[in-house]
Amino acid sequence: MDRLALEIGRALRRARRARGLTLRELTQRSAGQFKATSVAGYERGERNISLERFCELASFYDVSPARLLAHALRAAKGIPPIVIDLTRVDALPGKESELLAGFARDVVELRGEQGTNAISLRSGDLEVLATISGQRPAEFVQRIRPALQFTPEPQTPFK
Repeated sequence: MDRLALEIGRALRRARRARGLTLRELTQRSAGQFKATSVAGYERGERNISLERFCELASFYDVSPARLLAHALRAAKGIPPIVIDLTRVDALPGKESELLAGFARDVVELRGEQGTNAISLRSGDLEVLATISGQRPAEFVQRIRPALQFTPEPQTPFK
């Protein structure tokens, strides 16, 4: 089984479940646009999904296709997400604490995840934050390490 197809399917399943939908409810609410058997095949990685269909499903789930695909690509490459524990941000050194706290507030608001205690950083997010702080991504990760739920290993691609 293709690892990327499996991870894309897992991302689609997480998005569907985040909306509180069963496969049957998805079929009903989409007026039959998405058939339970087809979507189940995508989610298990057993059925190939076209880019157009992937984008349609992501749109139906009200999730950015780019965000879903980025998570799937990272997972397929075996790169765990970098997760910031928002309850630990205040313990960071001054500049990083202020920068990360402000960024986290914006991300939580944009993603509609109020009340959450953690956010995932995408590699693009990390690069922007590192640039703003005047550091390379790997250096920035080291500086924010106390706020991480996942501590990246040295082989992370953020060098």
